[in-house]
Amino acid sequence: MASNFAINEITDEFLVCQVCLEDFKQPKMLPCLHTFCQLCLEKLLAAELDGKLACPTCRQDVALPQNGVQGLKSNFLVGKLHDILQQQAKEDGEASDPREIGVTCAVCDKGNAAEFYCVECTDHMCQTCNGVHRRLKITRSHKVVTIQELQSGQASTELPASETFRCEDHNELNKFYCDTCHRVICLHCVVTAHKDHQYVELEEAAEREKAKIKGKLSTVQNTAGWHEKWIQQLQSVRDEWPSQVQRTEEQIANQTQAIIEAVEKMKNDRISQLRAMNAAREAQLETAMEAAEVDLASARSRIQHMDDVLEYGSPSEVLSAAGELTEWTEQNTDERPEMTKDFITLTVVPPVCQVNVEQKVAKLMGGIRQTRVPILLKTVGKKGSGDTEFNWPTSLAVTTDGNIVVTDRDNKRLQFLDKDGSSKKIDLSFYPLCVAVLTNGELLVTGDGHSIRVLDRHGRREEHIIQVAGATDIKATTRGVAVDRFGRIIVTIGTQMFVISPSGDIIRKFEEKGQGQQQSALHVTVNSSNQIIVSNMRNNYLKIYDPAGRHLFTTGSFGWGPGQLNYPADVITDSEDNMLVADSVNHRVSLFSEDGVFIRHVLTQEKHGLNFPMGLAMHDGQLVVSDRHSIKFFRI
Repeated sequence: MASNFAINEITDEFLVCQVCLEDFKQPKMLPCLHTFCQLCLEKLLAAELDGKLACPTCRQDVALPQNGVQGLKSNFLVGKLHDILQQQAKEDGEASDPREIGVTCAVCDKGNAAEFYCVECTDHMCQTCNGVHRRLKITRSHKVVTIQELQSGQASTELPASETFRCEDHNELNKFYCDTCHRVICLHCVVTAHKDHQYVELEEAAEREKAKIKGKLSTVQNTAGWHEKWIQQLQSVRDEWPSQVQRTEEQIANQTQAIIEAVEKMKNDRISQLRAMNAAREAQLETAMEAAEVDLASARSRIQHMDDVLEYGSPSEVLSAAGELTEWTEQNTDERPEMTKDFITLTVVPPVCQVNVEQKVAKLMGGIRQTRVPILLKTVGKKGSGDTEFNWPTSLAVTTDGNIVVTDRDNKRLQFLDKDGSSKKIDLSFYPLCVAVLTNGELLVTGDGHSIRVLDRHGRREEHIIQVAGATDIKATTRGVAVDRFGRIIVTIGTQMFVISPSGDIIRKFEEKGQGQQQSALHVTVNSSNQIIVSNMRNNYLKIYDPAGRHLFTTGSFGWGPGQLNYPADVITDSEDNMLVADSVNHRVSLFSEDGVFIRHVLTQEKHGLNFPMGLAMHDGQLVVSDRHSIKFFRI
């Protein structure tokens, strides 16, 4: 039963047309290697208004030969595999009767059981169709075997003929291969159109091509392996995305909650302030009301007294009361403005300008930054001293020819990596530390005392040596090197930086002593404004200088957290003047903005397998990184 299961699986995958979902009839193979029935392809082509055919499976456009679908290559392997499976079924005792194994006539549409097989047409036929097949002039010479012969293996010697199709010009079996025209030919072709050509027997040509296929197959297998690794990377990216979304949602929720809490606190503060101000004005009002009530009582008492005097008083009492009333009136005629002048109305103060609250909140919330996920495209090299083997590659540069040049330090050489993946090595007499490219294509190599070696663009010939005069540290060698937009050379020796003309004249020099340390290992680059960016390996920071050597600002500090550095090596800038630094001992590449604000870790050991990254270069939109013993290419 297990054998039968395997046969069924192969039949479904390889022997069934994915258009009609039946066994192949006259199988035709497209350039994309998908196979379909000839009739199915013809029907699909007829249904296309533009007269163009696309593969039903992968949707690739198909370039048809002059005679249309019929001119496509026949997939004889399908027919042979079909016959092998039938033979296997018989050997397993599954069935010998064609009706039991379900093989029907491929010529008629009556569903009759197939009893014969035409080796040259690769069709199964019923008894009736076989009779017609033998009577037709065009097919009467075809080799026909019974299904029983096919299943028993008696016709196996005839089957190779099904793969050797006939000549389109002479209808003879193709037995030769023309090396001049690169096509299979028959004997008639040999003595006519191809008589002056180079040709060999078909089997010999096939063996020769098999050897070529085997030789190229390893390249295809390597490509397949690379694609498998790429799929694994893509899968790891996919696996990371749900947690990434969750973390981002949590950050949004936390930011929202912080804003809500801040707004709630502000609301409570404003309400408390309002209530305190209201309590103060109510106390003021209460005092005013108490004073008014005292004055009212006094006035009413005075009125009652005057009424009594007017009604019952003597003339002398009336005169006395009149004087008292005049005096009282003069003293109590004011409206006590001091009690009410400080009364206030409480309202919300509107903003100075009209504010869209939603926009303000959106600004407080921030946005969702989209950054491209770095994908490892390929890794070149391993530890060693052979071709494309490295021993501490410390620096990278892109030549004017578009190749990558690597300072293979402990192997005392440069290595060039071409676009096609090949390499070339140039031996040196010293340990090269850094490399840069002049505008004329010449290479600048540091590490040889107080000098810069200038090589031709291919590294084959030494053009001249630039001696850097005025260095105070006699033990230090030239290290960091860069070329600015004006073609001037910036090179470091110890704690000093020199700006040099291409001819070797020193334009200026300045010193970077670090924080309490006299010795420094400095890497250097420039941005589009010719600002000089220095990576201080031993003091763990980046310093930025203007073109005149004046210090502008410093960013970074020792540590492992965001924005911190541990033995930073090479530093480069991107198209927006952001700074990328190889944070070697932290095994990562970090990104800082033009003004020194930490943005993110672009590459890490955990996600991208970095191991002591030292050199960086941007090449055709890719970030190239040299780590301990290899060169890695990332799409970012």
